[in-house]
Amino acid sequence: MADSRYTASGSFRLRPHRPVRTAIVWLLIATGLGVGSWQLYELGLRHGGYNSRMARATEAHLRVQVSDLRDEVSKLSNRNTLLERAERIDREAREKLRGVIENRDDRIGNLQEELAFYRNLVSPSDNKPGLHVRRFELTAVSGEPRVYDYELVLTQLNGNDKYTSGRVDLKLDGRNGRKRVRMGLDELTGDKSPQTRFKFKYLQTLTGRIHIPEGLQPARFELHVVPSGGRLDPLEKSYAWDSLLSGGN
Repeated sequence: MADSRYTASGSFRLRPHRPVRTAIVWLLIATGLGVGSWQLYELGLRHGGYNSRMARATEAHLRVQVSDLRDEVSKLSNRNTLLERAERIDREAREKLRGVIENRDDRIGNLQEELAFYRNLVSPSDNKPGLHVRRFELTAVSGEPRVYDYELVLTQLNGNDKYTSGRVDLKLDGRNGRKRVRMGLDELTGDKSPQTRFKFKYLQTLTGRIHIPEGLQPARFELHVVPSGGRLDPLEKSYAWDSLLSGGN
């Protein structure tokens, strides 16, 4: 085969060299290939049921829905926080109201007891003028063996609303083995000046706490109420220990 670079006479054939045109040609070829490839891609998508405009519209719609859902979630979260706070407030209010009702019921019970007491005071079964012992009782102190709280309620009946005053002498009789023992209120309370003085028009309550020594078997309390001035007669009463523990007299 003859070389194209030579003529028939055997001399060289000159060809013009145009690099710019060559680059343009290759660029056009590459562009054509790219456009063709994109068209083929679009054609494939269209044949496959894909539409870019519809896809963009769908994406925009979904973004709007996501934004709306986020707003709704935020609103629901805030509402849930408010509901939880309202429920907590309602619960605290119910507990507080329950406490108020319980206190009211306790207060009503106490008032009913006081009312019954004052009714008995106004119209007692023993309506003789003078001093009276309306109640004397002992209550065991929980968790403290041989320790008791005592309560002594004194009243007076008269028609002139005068004060009465005086002192109470309370002594405990018992036995320690074969030995008889008598102890005063100061020895039982450990207080050199226990509450033994009184002054009142209608009633007065004397209270305190006593300690029964080990080995002592209590038998009875001897009570002496001594008014001052000689206007009222003194009182002397004896109370069996067991009767005081069973609810008082």
